[in-house]
Amino acid sequence: MSSHAFIRRDEVLFLLLWSSGYIGAKFGLPHAGTYTLLFLRYVLCVAVAAFIVSIRGDWQRPDISTFITGFLAHFVWLVAILKAFEFGIGAGAAALIAAMQPVLMGFLAPLLLGEKNNWLQWAGIAVGFVGVIIFIGADHRATEAALWVYLLPMLATASLTCITLSERRRAGRPACTMPVFTALFWQGLLTAILLLPLAIFDEGFVATINGELIFAVIWLGIIVSVLAYGQMFRLIRTRNATRVSALQYFVPPVTMIIAWIVFGETLTLNGLMGLGVTSMGFWLIYRGEGQQIPR
Repeated sequence: MSSHAFIRRDEVLFLLLWSSGYIGAKFGLPHAGTYTLLFLRYVLCVAVAAFIVSIRGDWQRPDISTFITGFLAHFVWLVAILKAFEFGIGAGAAALIAAMQPVLMGFLAPLLLGEKNNWLQWAGIAVGFVGVIIFIGADHRATEAALWVYLLPMLATASLTCITLSERRRAGRPACTMPVFTALFWQGLLTAILLLPLAIFDEGFVATINGELIFAVIWLGIIVSVLAYGQMFRLIRTRNATRVSALQYFVPPVTMIIAWIVFGETLTLNGLMGLGVTSMGFWLIYRGEGQQIPR
């Protein structure tokens, strides 16, 4: 496969795993509070990550950067997204707002990473942003969620942008780069510790144990927290930051279609238009990347 393919196999795998997180959360939230569901998820995540690290013999002592990344990537990102679900935002809308990450990355990567964008990449970022705005309007009319609630997935977007920048900088210093699953263990442990008091004191640690909750915890704890996050960090460390961020443009169509099939969430004409516009934005970024890197 060409190193400059429109989208690569490992990127497709990441998109499928990452998009499924929205669906798993929607399965679990009716049966447990946000913090309780996340705590159960990360207990399982930590156990699986510890097993993998032990098998590989990759144990290392964490540094402060590992914990900062974990706080932003796991705690802030997930609490913001799941709270948005609680307040009525659809899964597709939350995913598409998170797709605004390329806008932030487009401005910050040249300043902080030295990864320059050409005019096609800037055009793709701008077009994708227009698609986000179109979709927000369509989703707001469909769900009638308060407009301030849309700030929550925007907060999640900002946190993901910060960790992308941080991990790209660390990738340039191999001696400072911890193995992915080792970092995931420490980050998951920190997240579980932060979630436990919130689950106890804010929600009473109440959960209805049934098949849907068990499925959600297993899916979120293994498929998403271990596999999707592991794949994300691997991509961040090995790919151009703008390209990795732009993959978020593909998350909404996958998420929206699954949410329509599983939960019967509304598909609107404006929403589909927004998805089409954001896809065009990614295509422009891809074309710009092809011009930027000599073949």
